[in-house]
Amino acid sequence: MTRFLVRRIFEALFALLGTSLVIFIVLHLDHLDPARGLLGKEWTPQKGAALDAKLGLNQPVPIQYVLWLRGLVQVGGIGSVIRQALPPTLEILAMGAALAFGVAVVIASLQMRHPLSALDRVLGTITGLLSAVPGFFIGAILLYLLAYKVALFPASAFASPHASFLAWLYHQILPVLALALAVIGPWSRQLRASMGDVASSDYVRTARAKGVSECRIISRHVLRNALLPTITMVGLSLPTLINTLIALEFIYGINGAGTALIEALNSLLFASATTVALVFACVTVLGNLLADLAYGLVDPRVQYR
Repeated sequence: MTRFLVRRIFEALFALLGTSLVIFIVLHLDHLDPARGLLGKEWTPQKGAALDAKLGLNQPVPIQYVLWLRGLVQVGGIGSVIRQALPPTLEILAMGAALAFGVAVVIASLQMRHPLSALDRVLGTITGLLSAVPGFFIGAILLYLLAYKVALFPASAFASPHASFLAWLYHQILPVLALALAVIGPWSRQLRASMGDVASSDYVRTARAKGVSECRIISRHVLRNALLPTITMVGLSLPTLINTLIALEFIYGINGAGTALIEALNSLLFASATTVALVFACVTVLGNLLADLAYGLVDPRVQYR
């Protein structure tokens, strides 16, 4: 286990370094002038040149990248993004993923218990539709129907810092629900297919021949052994979840990392945008590592080498 973790950490560091380099170079391909965006109407060639010199924007791109790497560990670098912008994003990401995974397990289990029934077809149709609809569209529809037309939930996910836990949770319902609905479809369909494959195994037929109840067969034998491919899919879905969450933060007025990324890009602050993108890459890498470690919890036969 230790050797596995050390190797994965080194691989993650190299992957993050390469990702940051690619993002930094791509953002500089258009040769836009951040000083013009920062100064706005006050921009003049003299003021723009002075600001470029102050921020190091007049340096070659490789030098700017080195300066950005050095600034990551300084005040206002990656630590500032993690402290201020990342917590709201992680809260919604964690709650949305947990809700989606739980609902996907329930849907797939119901379909397995009632195969080829009307319930199976209805649930299959619903999950198929959810798989085809973009997450940002789901968020906009929920906002229009449940916040504006019915006024059941607040339109903004922002809650006062002094609000109670229930008030905070009440403000998070719509973005969490929208994020969960964006992935419930593919996750439940993947789990349903995996459970169908496991259900045809010899040990499942033996358990049925022994008179074990169908509920026990699905919960103890079929579901547990079908979770591994779904866990893999959850890890691979993290970029999709993050992309959806960036749009949802804009829709629901959440001051998270996604909003910080959009503001940095609009202001042509390429270094800040790269920093936020690196934070998202760290979340993705960490999520995939946790998915790998979850294999051992689901199936003790899995060995890490």
